[in-house]
Amino acid sequence: MTRNDEMKEVLTNSAFQLGNGIRNLLIVLMAIGVIGFIVGLVSGHSGLAWRALLINTILFGGISTGGLMFSVIMTVTEANWGRPIKRLAESMASFTPFAGILFIILFFGGHHFFEWMDHDKVIHSKAGWLSYPFFVERNVILFIIFMILGWFYLKASVRPDVGLAKRLTQFGNNFANRFIKNYGDQEEEELQSIRITRRLAPFVGIAFALLSTLIAFDWMMSIDQEWFSTMFGVQYAIANMIGALAMLMIFSGFARSRLRLEDYISVNRYHDVSKLGFSACALWTYLIFSQVLVIWYGNLPEETPYVILRMQSHEWGWVFWLIMVLLFIIPFFGLMSRTSSNSVWFSRIIAIDILVGVWLEKYFLIVPSIQENLAAAGHGAAEHGLPGFEYNLYDFAITLGVLGGFLFCALWFLQRIPVVPISDKRFFQVSHH
Repeated sequence: MTRNDEMKEVLTNSAFQLGNGIRNLLIVLMAIGVIGFIVGLVSGHSGLAWRALLINTILFGGISTGGLMFSVIMTVTEANWGRPIKRLAESMASFTPFAGILFIILFFGGHHFFEWMDHDKVIHSKAGWLSYPFFVERNVILFIIFMILGWFYLKASVRPDVGLAKRLTQFGNNFANRFIKNYGDQEEEELQSIRITRRLAPFVGIAFALLSTLIAFDWMMSIDQEWFSTMFGVQYAIANMIGALAMLMIFSGFARSRLRLEDYISVNRYHDVSKLGFSACALWTYLIFSQVLVIWYGNLPEETPYVILRMQSHEWGWVFWLIMVLLFIIPFFGLMSRTSSNSVWFSRIIAIDILVGVWLEKYFLIVPSIQENLAAAGHGAAEHGLPGFEYNLYDFAITLGVLGGFLFCALWFLQRIPVVPISDKRFFQVSHH
């Protein structure tokens, strides 16, 4: 079989169509989220609705940027093993513009999270940074920079695949055709794609690190003004990668079985993804330990209450240990053996466990601070303790809505772009090893 014949066969087998049943289900999930948010606003529970939207925007927005970062890592390291799943990772980035819209919506609910929006309550030494106009400006500017860099990187990555698919099988749609305007010689386009992605990848990586740090500092850490940790941004960035890898484990397992890509997303390749998720969970645990260790040996009294509330309080201590089980114990022992990492169905269970864990982690980092602020403002019975974990209908509905939007964007993207990077010569080398 010639390479052209092999490419045609791969394109035909991997053509993805979003079925009406799945599409309608995802639309229903998004509708549930919108209705749940609106009901929360008009029923006197606006704080719960805004809080749920904040948690899920930070979570799924982070996973979408983490997916693009995984593609960037493959480009920078020139790793061959990740070629068959690179496009699956890039599909997650399609949700990033919608995450930006959700963050814009959240600007209008800031008074539900940030006590520093009241000028009389802001800590004087932090007043320069915790200024709401400056808060909005820096978030918008950095998000736009990341979006622009991500778009040009993604366009360069996808362009030669779309052009080659169109030449081989008349592949095309309105969205894909935007990537191949003024398309030239195939060989030149492939070389140009390599040059552009290699040049842009480090800048996308730096923008990812800065954006993750800014979101962690502004949207989570500043809820408790006294809390400060220079490792908090790294923790959020790694959690984004963990969530993206969990999604990638699910997506690659689906693509392997449903799109007939067993020769390319082989058992060894799937094992590599699982092991990368295993190592990311271990790194996340190390970062948690490092933050606690620094507070302990530094004897930092201003940071101790934040940790004690989450680790030793009756209301929240059990949640901390549950998160440790979900994000460390289960992935660590579940993915330790080669057999379990090779198993699509078993690793998919672990991936779902990880996604539940990263959602609960965001809840755990955000909600206790909001509860303390409300109690300090006289909106809670502080003398009887904080409410603690209070999962409610708004959390459930809005989580379903944002999850439905995330999956809809990713699957919509995969339906309009070649699922595999057929123009990458190293992609076909994978199947012969």
